[in-house]
Amino acid sequence: MALLRKRDWIGMPVRCCSAQNLPPDSRGDEQLKILFLQDVRPTARAGDVKEVKNGFARNYLIPQGLAVQATEHELRRAAKLRQQADNRRLQEASEWQEVADALKEEKVRIEVRTGPTGRLYGSVTNTMIAAQLAIMTGRDIDRKGIQIPAPIRAVGDYKIPARLVEGVNATLRVEVVADETSIELNKQLEEVSALIVEEDQNILDPSFEDVLAAAEANIDAEASGESEESEASDSSDDDDTESDSEAPEDSEESAAEETAEKSE
Repeated sequence: MALLRKRDWIGMPVRCCSAQNLPPDSRGDEQLKILFLQDVRPTARAGDVKEVKNGFARNYLIPQGLAVQATEHELRRAAKLRQQADNRRLQEASEWQEVADALKEEKVRIEVRTGPTGRLYGSVTNTMIAAQLAIMTGRDIDRKGIQIPAPIRAVGDYKIPARLVEGVNATLRVEVVADETSIELNKQLEEVSALIVEEDQNILDPSFEDVLAAAEANIDAEASGESEESEASDSSDDDDTESDSEAPEDSEESAAEETAEKSE
Protein backbone atom coordinates (compact mmCIF):
# COMPACT_ATOMS: atom_id res chain seq x y z
CA MET A 1 0.00 0.00 0.00
CA ALA A 2 1.50 3.29 -1.09
CA LEU A 3 1.99 5.97 1.51
CA LEU A 4 -0.08 9.11 1.07
CA ARG A 5 1.71 12.34 0.85
CA LYS A 6 0.59 15.23 2.99
CA ARG A 7 -1.09 17.02 0.12
CA ASP A 8 -3.03 13.84 -0.69
CA TRP A 9 -4.72 13.41 2.68
CA ILE A 10 -5.35 17.07 3.51
CA GLY A 11 -9.08 17.64 3.30
CA MET A 12 -10.03 13.97 3.40
CA PRO A 13 -13.04 13.19 5.71
CA VAL A 14 -12.10 11.76 9.08
CA ARG A 15 -14.31 9.19 10.79
CA CYS A 16 -14.53 9.79 14.52
CA CYS A 17 -15.58 7.40 17.24
CA SER A 18 -19.13 8.65 17.63
CA ALA A 19 -22.01 6.65 19.05
CA GLN A 20 -23.08 5.74 15.52
CA ASN A 21 -19.78 3.99 14.91
CA LEU A 22 -19.88 1.96 18.12
CA PRO A 23 -21.38 -1.53 18.30
CA PRO A 24 -25.02 -1.63 19.45
CA ASP A 25 -24.20 -3.16 22.85
CA SER A 26 -21.95 -0.22 23.77
CA ARG A 27 -24.31 2.67 23.04
CA GLY A 28 -25.38 4.56 26.13
CA ASP A 29 -28.99 5.00 25.00
CA GLU A 30 -29.69 1.27 24.52
CA GLN A 31 -31.52 -0.69 27.22
CA LEU A 32 -30.02 -3.80 28.76
CA LYS A 33 -31.89 -6.38 30.81
CA ILE A 34 -29.98 -7.21 33.98
CA LEU A 35 -30.42 -9.24 37.14
CA PHE A 36 -29.63 -7.35 40.34
CA LEU A 37 -27.44 -9.29 42.72
CA GLN A 38 -27.63 -6.72 45.53
CA ASP A 39 -29.98 -3.98 46.65
CA VAL A 40 -29.36 -0.74 44.77
CA ARG A 41 -31.66 1.83 46.32
CA PRO A 42 -33.86 3.23 44.97
CA THR A 43 -33.38 1.51 41.60
CA ALA A 44 -34.00 -2.12 42.53
CA ARG A 45 -33.66 -4.88 45.09
CA ALA A 46 -31.61 -8.04 44.89
CA GLY A 47 -33.25 -10.61 42.59
CA ASP A 48 -35.11 -8.01 40.52
CA VAL A 49 -34.85 -8.19 36.74
CA LYS A 50 -35.02 -4.79 35.09
CA GLU A 51 -33.98 -2.96 31.97
CA VAL A 52 -31.56 -0.10 32.56
CA LYS A 53 -29.44 2.08 30.32
CA ASN A 54 -26.60 0.20 28.69
CA GLY A 55 -23.98 2.65 29.94
CA PHE A 56 -25.23 2.52 33.52
CA ALA A 57 -25.13 -1.28 33.46
CA ARG A 58 -21.78 -1.80 31.75
CA ASN A 59 -19.91 1.11 33.37
CA TYR A 60 -21.20 0.82 36.92
CA LEU A 61 -23.56 -2.00 37.93
CA ILE A 62 -21.78 -4.95 36.33
CA PRO A 63 -18.16 -3.88 37.14
CA GLN A 64 -19.16 -3.23 40.78
CA GLY A 65 -20.70 -6.70 41.08
CA LEU A 66 -24.15 -5.28 41.74
CA ALA A 67 -25.80 -6.92 38.72
CA VAL A 68 -25.24 -9.30 35.80
CA GLN A 69 -26.71 -9.51 32.35
CA ALA A 70 -30.01 -11.40 32.52
CA THR A 71 -29.17 -14.51 30.54
CA GLU A 72 -31.21 -17.74 30.84
CA HIS A 73 -28.61 -19.18 33.17
CA GLU A 74 -28.62 -16.12 35.42
CA LEU A 75 -32.41 -15.85 35.42
CA ARG A 76 -32.62 -19.32 36.99
CA ARG A 77 -30.80 -17.78 39.96
CA ALA A 78 -33.33 -14.99 40.38
CA ALA A 79 -35.72 -16.81 42.73
CA LYS A 80 -32.91 -17.94 44.97
CA LEU A 81 -31.41 -14.44 45.02
CA ARG A 82 -34.75 -12.92 46.02
CA GLN A 83 -35.14 -15.35 48.89
CA GLN A 84 -31.62 -14.68 50.13
CA ALA A 85 -32.17 -10.93 49.83
CA ASP A 86 -35.47 -11.12 51.75
CA ASN A 87 -33.82 -13.06 54.56
CA ARG A 88 -30.98 -10.56 54.67
CA ARG A 89 -33.38 -7.62 54.80
CA LEU A 90 -35.34 -9.17 57.64
CA GLN A 91 -32.13 -9.62 59.62
CA GLU A 92 -31.03 -6.06 58.95
CA ALA A 93 -34.45 -4.70 59.86
CA SER A 94 -34.32 -6.53 63.19
CA GLU A 95 -30.90 -5.10 63.98
CA TRP A 96 -31.91 -1.59 62.95
CA GLN A 97 -35.04 -1.80 65.06
CA GLU A 98 -32.82 -2.35 68.09
CA VAL A 99 -30.87 0.76 67.11
CA ALA A 100 -34.10 2.75 66.75
CA ASP A 101 -35.30 1.63 70.18
CA ALA A 102 -31.99 2.66 71.75
CA LEU A 103 -32.16 6.10 70.13
CA LYS A 104 -35.47 6.78 71.91
CA GLU A 105 -33.54 7.19 75.17
CA GLU A 106 -30.68 9.24 73.75
CA LYS A 107 -30.22 12.68 72.30
CA VAL A 108 -28.30 13.36 69.14
CA ARG A 109 -26.05 16.22 70.25
CA ILE A 110 -24.98 18.60 67.49
CA GLU A 111 -22.40 21.27 68.36
CA VAL A 112 -22.43 24.34 66.13
CA ARG A 113 -21.11 27.89 66.00
CA THR A 114 -23.55 30.44 67.35
CA GLY A 115 -23.82 34.14 68.06
CA PRO A 116 -24.62 35.86 71.37
CA THR A 117 -28.37 35.43 70.83
CA GLY A 118 -28.16 31.70 70.14
CA ARG A 119 -28.62 32.05 66.40
CA LEU A 120 -26.53 29.74 64.21
CA TYR A 121 -24.06 30.76 61.56
CA GLY A 122 -25.93 28.69 58.97
CA SER A 123 -28.22 25.77 59.79
CA VAL A 124 -28.16 22.14 60.88
CA THR A 125 -28.24 19.74 57.93
CA ASN A 126 -29.18 16.08 57.58
CA THR A 127 -25.54 15.36 56.75
CA MET A 128 -24.47 16.64 60.18
CA ILE A 129 -27.12 14.54 61.92
CA ALA A 130 -26.22 11.42 59.91
CA ALA A 131 -22.54 11.86 60.76
CA GLN A 132 -23.29 12.12 64.50
CA LEU A 133 -25.60 9.10 64.32
CA ALA A 134 -22.84 7.08 62.65
CA ILE A 135 -20.54 7.92 65.56
CA MET A 136 -23.19 6.94 68.11
CA THR A 137 -24.30 3.67 66.45
CA GLY A 138 -21.18 2.59 64.58
CA ARG A 139 -23.29 2.17 61.44
CA ASP A 140 -23.50 4.04 58.16
CA ILE A 141 -26.62 6.20 58.07
CA ASP A 142 -28.23 7.29 54.82
CA ARG A 143 -28.62 11.06 55.16
CA LYS A 144 -31.47 11.03 52.64
CA GLY A 145 -33.59 9.17 55.18
CA ILE A 146 -33.38 12.11 57.62
CA GLN A 147 -36.09 14.64 56.80
CA ILE A 148 -35.79 18.01 58.59
CA PRO A 149 -39.28 19.61 58.55
CA ALA A 150 -38.02 23.20 58.84
CA PRO A 151 -34.55 24.79 58.83
CA ILE A 152 -32.81 24.62 62.22
CA ARG A 153 -31.10 27.98 62.83
CA ALA A 154 -31.13 28.29 66.64
CA VAL A 155 -30.00 26.24 69.61
CA GLY A 156 -32.59 24.04 71.29
CA ASP A 157 -34.24 20.61 71.19
CA TYR A 158 -35.88 19.28 68.03
CA LYS A 159 -37.72 16.13 66.97
CA ILE A 160 -36.66 14.91 63.54
CA PRO A 161 -38.29 11.96 61.69
CA ALA A 162 -35.88 9.50 60.10
CA ARG A 163 -36.02 6.33 58.04
CA LEU A 164 -33.04 4.26 59.08
CA VAL A 165 -33.66 1.44 56.58
CA GLU A 166 -36.65 0.18 54.69
CA GLY A 167 -39.38 -0.59 57.20
CA VAL A 168 -37.60 0.91 60.24
CA ASN A 169 -38.44 4.49 61.20
CA ALA A 170 -37.46 6.54 64.23
CA THR A 171 -38.03 9.97 65.74
CA LEU A 172 -34.67 11.49 66.59
CA ARG A 173 -34.27 13.83 69.57
CA VAL A 174 -31.76 16.33 68.28
CA GLU A 175 -30.11 18.72 70.75
CA VAL A 176 -28.42 21.70 69.11
CA VAL A 177 -25.88 23.42 71.37
CA ALA A 178 -23.12 26.00 70.99
CA ASP A 179 -19.60 24.66 70.68
CA GLU A 180 -16.85 25.58 73.16
CA THR A 181 -15.39 28.30 70.94
CA SER A 182 -18.75 30.03 70.61
CA ILE A 183 -19.39 29.80 74.36
CA GLU A 184 -16.07 31.48 75.16
CA LEU A 185 -16.49 34.21 72.54
CA ASN A 186 -20.08 34.94 73.55
CA LYS A 187 -19.05 35.16 77.21
CA GLN A 188 -16.40 37.74 76.36
CA LEU A 189 -18.90 39.73 74.28
CA GLU A 190 -21.40 39.75 77.15
CA GLU A 191 -18.77 41.04 79.58
CA VAL A 192 -17.77 43.84 77.20
CA SER A 193 -21.41 44.75 76.57
CA ALA A 194 -22.11 44.89 80.31
CA LEU A 195 -19.20 47.29 80.84
CA ILE A 196 -20.39 49.55 78.03
CA VAL A 197 -23.95 49.63 79.38
CA GLU A 198 -22.70 50.40 82.91
CA GLU A 199 -20.59 53.31 81.66
CA ASP A 200 -23.49 54.71 79.65
CA GLN A 201 -25.79 54.52 82.67
CA ASN A 202 -23.25 56.35 84.83
CA ILE A 203 -23.00 59.14 82.25
CA LEU A 204 -26.61 59.51 81.20
CA ASP A 205 -28.47 58.34 84.29
CA PRO A 206 -26.75 59.39 87.59
CA SER A 207 -27.62 57.49 90.72
CA PHE A 208 -29.50 58.90 93.75
CA GLU A 209 -26.27 59.15 95.71
CA ASP A 210 -24.70 61.28 92.98
CA VAL A 211 -27.69 63.67 92.94
CA LEU A 212 -27.68 63.98 96.76
CA ALA A 213 -23.95 64.71 96.88
CA ALA A 214 -24.32 67.43 94.24
CA ALA A 215 -27.19 69.05 96.14
CA GLU A 216 -25.21 69.08 99.41
CA ALA A 217 -22.25 70.65 97.61
CA ASN A 218 -24.49 73.43 96.28
CA ILE A 219 -25.92 74.08 99.76
CA ASP A 220 -22.43 74.30 101.27
CA ALA A 221 -21.32 76.70 98.55
CA GLU A 222 -24.32 78.98 99.12
CA ALA A 223 -23.79 78.97 102.90
CA SER A 224 -20.11 79.82 102.48
CA GLY A 225 -20.99 82.75 100.22
CA GLU A 226 -23.49 84.18 102.68
CA SER A 227 -21.01 84.00 105.59
CA GLU A 228 -18.37 85.84 103.56
CA GLU A 229 -20.85 88.63 102.71
CA SER A 230 -21.83 88.95 106.41
CA GLU A 231 -18.22 89.27 107.51
CA ALA A 232 -17.55 91.91 104.87
CA SER A 233 -20.52 94.05 105.99
CA ASP A 234 -19.48 93.79 109.67
CA SER A 235 -15.96 94.97 108.93
CA SER A 236 -17.25 98.02 107.01
CA ASP A 237 -19.48 99.02 109.97
CA ASP A 238 -16.54 98.85 112.38
CA ASP A 239 -14.47 101.15 110.15
CA ASP A 240 -17.26 103.74 110.08
CA THR A 241 -17.58 103.70 113.90
CA GLU A 242 -13.86 104.21 114.42
CA SER A 243 -13.78 107.16 112.04
CA ASP A 244 -16.72 108.79 113.88
CA SER A 245 -15.08 108.43 117.33
CA GLU A 246 -11.79 109.87 116.12
CA ALA A 247 -13.40 113.00 114.65
CA PRO A 248 -14.48 114.70 118.01
CA GLU A 249 -11.07 114.12 119.51
CA ASP A 250 -9.43 115.96 116.63
CA SER A 251 -11.84 118.93 117.00
CA GLU A 252 -11.17 119.23 120.75
CA GLU A 253 -7.40 119.28 120.19
CA SER A 254 -7.68 122.02 117.58
CA ALA A 255 -9.88 124.14 119.88
CA ALA A 256 -7.38 123.90 122.74
CA GLU A 257 -4.57 125.00 120.49
CA GLU A 258 -6.52 128.08 119.37
CA THR A 259 -7.23 129.11 123.02
CA ALA A 260 -3.58 128.87 123.93
CA GLU A 261 -2.54 131.09 121.05
CA LYS A 262 -5.01 133.79 122.06
CA SER A 263 -3.85 133.90 125.67
CA GLU A 264 -0.34 134.44 124.58
